[in-house]
Amino acid sequence: MNIVKRTILASALVLAVVAAHAQSVVTQHGNLVYVSASGATELLTETGADGSPVISPDRTQVAFTRLRPRENTDSNDLNSGSLSDVYVIRISDHALTKIVTAAHSAHPENELSGINSLKFSPDGSTLYFSTAAWVTSGAIHAVPVQGGHERFVTKGNGFAVVQHGKYAGYLVANQHRYMEGHGSWDPYVLISPEGKEIKVLGEFDGDQTRAEMAALQSVEGNSAALRPAADAAGSGYSEKVQRRVRPNIVWAGETQNLETILEVHCAPSGTLLSVTITSSSGNSKWDDAALRAVKRSDPMPQDPNGKTPASFTIMLRPAG
Repeated sequence: MNIVKRTILASALVLAVVAAHAQSVVTQHGNLVYVSASGATELLTETGADGSPVISPDRTQVAFTRLRPRENTDSNDLNSGSLSDVYVIRISDHALTKIVTAAHSAHPENELSGINSLKFSPDGSTLYFSTAAWVTSGAIHAVPVQGGHERFVTKGNGFAVVQHGKYAGYLVANQHRYMEGHGSWDPYVLISPEGKEIKVLGEFDGDQTRAEMAALQSVEGNSAALRPAADAAGSGYSEKVQRRVRPNIVWAGETQNLETILEVHCAPSGTLLSVTITSSSGNSKWDDAALRAVKRSDPMPQDPNGKTPASFTIMLRPAG
């Protein structure tokens, strides 16, 4: 009998209690599918080359990437990352607009390959995204959603957009920095929309997801909005879900710049009723692995009150 060894990697998980039926967009076989608040589905695109969808704050349009023909999705090498253009599609009538044309450049700050991590500004007027750039760092860019020139904002190996407080609309970027005579470090830095450094927030303990949340919390000053909201169902509930899902992740592929968000619906007993991808990583194979891991975790754990939350979201990243 042959024994097949599985490669199991832990992942970062962030959970949040959400409305039972929230608008979302999922990727299925490279096509975008809109899921309305009522649960009805609508096919938005049919190219087989689309991914990384994100809904605008007003829930009227979706930004996403479209892979060029004959491009390799697994290529993230410096100056040779995959070429995916960025589009915005209006949900009501499927009106499509290209807002970023991917291209290679001899200058890292102008390199527009390996586009990932699309994020809207709080008012929906600007779309931020990451690209391949330097050996030790990616680059963060911005583009007006209604049309205009793309611009380089700052270096960064991951970023978040501040949603609340004095600095709403600013960025929290993780940057690799060198200290003269003291090696290097990777602090989180508060950056203005124009790319000006406001202040260094410092390094934070934990995995990338937890560190990013802590950095945001230090800016927004609202810990309740940044803690995994599923903990409202009971202290430590997110950790229970982590322990349930992690052993079921089977993945031996790349680990960089992959992040999948899934919406989970459960019966009070923990029985899994449904799980859907609400934000694709852009890598369909990793998305499928994340989806399978959650399905293998049925039933989900219960909170201290003996019930499982009706719905919550899970963010999954492969360990690297």
